[in-house]
Amino acid sequence: MPLRTVHLINTTLDDTLASIAGSHRFQGAAPKRATLFVQMVETASANDASIALTVEVSPDEGATLITYDKLITDAGVDAPVASVTYSTTEDDIVSLSPEDVMNYIQVTLTGTAVDASDFYAVDVWLVYDY
Repeated sequence: MPLRTVHLINTTLDDTLASIAGSHRFQGAAPKRATLFVQMVETASANDASIALTVEVSPDEGATLITYDKLITDAGVDAPVASVTYSTTEDDIVSLSPEDVMNYIQVTLTGTAVDASDFYAVDVWLVYDY
């Protein structure tokens, strides 16, 4: 099956917007695989800002949100994690475990110490197949 791509988040996290969520409904057909492509571009004067990425999934089109704690990253950690924190400019790939069934996904980015001089331009894409 062909891959499908959804641009979930495209924004700047700063003193006017410190948190944002993007979501996608799979319209009743749970994907076989789902991966997030994350791009963070930091503009910092003090270098103390960071962004946390968390994911919630739902088996019922978003009526029941479940905190997803099985994110698979390239951070060198042997076990899946519940969140990923970014403190520099970087591109990242975060995968969801293929055995999980979901009809809805919500990705939330939350900034810490972001302001007018320490901010991030962020993009998150969801790539999946059936």
